[in-house]
Amino acid sequence: MNNNFTALAAVGPADLIDTNSHVGYVYSTNFRNALVLTNDAWKKSVNGIPHNSFLLASAITKENANEIDEFYHEVMLLRVLEPAQMPSEQEMIKANIEHRQRLVTLANDSTAEFTSKDDMDPITKGETQWGAIKCRILGTFYHSDNGDLVLGSDLENYTASSLGVKVYKPRGNILEKIINHINPDSKNKMKEDARKSGFRNVPEPIIVGDIRYTSTSRLQQKETKAKVEIQPSDFLARRTAVLGMTRTGKSNTIKTIISAVAISALKDKVKVGQIIFDINGEYANANHQDDGSSIAEVFSNDCVRYSVMDIEGFKDLRTNFYKETAIGLNIIQSLFNADKSPYGGQDLDIFMSATLEKPEESTSEYIRWKWLNSIFQCILNEAGYISDTTLKIPIPCSQNMLKQLRSFKQFTETLTNMFGNTDESIFSGKKFLDVSKEQAKQWFDFIRNTNIELKKQQKENNKIEIGLESSTKGNSLIDPNIECFLNMLFRRNNSNNTIGGFRAIAKYSIYHTNKRSEDVNKEIFSFLQDGKIVILDLSSGPVEIRTILAERIARYIFNNSMDIMHNNQMPPNIVMFVEEAHNLIGQKEPLDSTWPRIAKEGAKAKIAFVYATQEPSSIHKNILANTENWLATHLNNEDELRTLGKFYDFADFSESLKTAQDVGFARIKTLSSPFVIPVQIKRFTPDKIKEELANTRK
Repeated sequence: MNNNFTALAAVGPADLIDTNSHVGYVYSTNFRNALVLTNDAWKKSVNGIPHNSFLLASAITKENANEIDEFYHEVMLLRVLEPAQMPSEQEMIKANIEHRQRLVTLANDSTAEFTSKDDMDPITKGETQWGAIKCRILGTFYHSDNGDLVLGSDLENYTASSLGVKVYKPRGNILEKIINHINPDSKNKMKEDARKSGFRNVPEPIIVGDIRYTSTSRLQQKETKAKVEIQPSDFLARRTAVLGMTRTGKSNTIKTIISAVAISALKDKVKVGQIIFDINGEYANANHQDDGSSIAEVFSNDCVRYSVMDIEGFKDLRTNFYKETAIGLNIIQSLFNADKSPYGGQDLDIFMSATLEKPEESTSEYIRWKWLNSIFQCILNEAGYISDTTLKIPIPCSQNMLKQLRSFKQFTETLTNMFGNTDESIFSGKKFLDVSKEQAKQWFDFIRNTNIELKKQQKENNKIEIGLESSTKGNSLIDPNIECFLNMLFRRNNSNNTIGGFRAIAKYSIYHTNKRSEDVNKEIFSFLQDGKIVILDLSSGPVEIRTILAERIARYIFNNSMDIMHNNQMPPNIVMFVEEAHNLIGQKEPLDSTWPRIAKEGAKAKIAFVYATQEPSSIHKNILANTENWLATHLNNEDELRTLGKFYDFADFSESLKTAQDVGFARIKTLSSPFVIPVQIKRFTPDKIKEELANTRK
């Protein structure tokens, strides 16, 4: 099919009418609904009028357009809702009942002449074939002053007499024109958005599937399939919801979108980065639903995979806790809080609420942070977190502290054990000295024991127990947080009793890696800037890990994109896909937290947001309110349907969405389309996409 930007250029409202598909007359209307009179013979001639199907109502045709007053030169687009009550309804029902009763009576009377033929008289039989349909008015096709065919999303006027308004069922090519129509102003906006994203032209539309009105499609199969197109540009810097129960085609739909965006970008040589938060691992790994291929396999030259486990072919998504201590501590705390750990105690409580966020170097807090940072690295080492063999840990060695330590005989012994001599020149002019892990542990052991001994002496002399004194006279050098970290390292509390200490965090070492030298967030963002498809396989590990990692990565992408924009530079095109979004994007998320901010503000920085869930009611209301594209399959309860029904004209499909469980049977509302379209989404076919990909690269 040709690009739908030109498909309607030469047609007017009358060209949408096929008189061979006449199905009835409008006999009553208002600004919202129309009542249509039809009969069984007309329905049969067009293979039925399914629930939710489209109809056209107009007084004009191609044959009479020049004869009909210009006032009536428009075509109403209708959607079938339900049967309507006719004034003669009760009489027809009565006639039907009486006829059936008469046939049964005759059948039971052995003296009566009886045949199995329906002997209703022709007039009565004709009368009972009539019926009425209530339809939603979706809009009006008309010619603009510029001669363009335009679809208005309402009805500008209706007349009291509707006798001349006939109703037709659009089929085949005409139906395709209607469902793929884009208004001129929308085309211009799409061109402008595409240009801003680096495209020379508007990306070509892709065929996403065929029109499908109902689950039962016996008669629809006899019709010429009408192809449904979607515009890839609808998904750039926009929000998209993919809704439906498990195994009803959500992931298939997302794979279709990913492929469409990737191929469109390749055709125009535009870099569009796509990142997939893959909760179930179905995009990173092949499965039977994909004919043995995955997105990663189809786009192997343009795809980078990450995992939280050490898997061949995947980059490591984990963090090096020694280099990213704040992140490492935060992950440990989240895992511990979600765990039923046998460990407890005051020191552990303090440790699990501490932070290692780096302060400004010019502040006094920086020195204490550096203490904690070094002790934390020692704790990791003792707990079995593998480090780089070249790792050096900075130990504190200010002149004020050294002066206090010299008064203890263990000072020279410690220096000898650490360096093989007692030469203090190694500390000269330094506040911190880089040493090995073993040396750092010895140094902190000496500091801790010295601090405890000083407090003991101060208590015996009735002095304030401050232990080692900071450069500010009267203040402790070892504050409660440092004291807690030291206790965790040496598994002793202030009373010198044994505690669990670092053993409480040993089990979480599998979420650390020593193979990473730079921040994984920075690396991922670089791939996205280069137009790669990045798949984060979050199927391994507990929910807490994937929640933390997903939020951190999303926040980094958002903040960096916004920073680029604020510096008057063009941020990269990024499409963000979130599977099982209800696990990551809670309804009670604060408005200033990452996911709601991406949904509300991400479009400014050219971030598109595609989220999939079977629980739309669980998604933050601000995210739902800012969503432009909607693709919904089967939802199995009223709460979810009510949530969806608040948006656009999805309420018309509530009954169908609840009962029809056919895989890929979706109702779609995109940015460029003013109404919901029922579609059978085509299956993700790796071989065809590979073929198209190869042709595009030529």
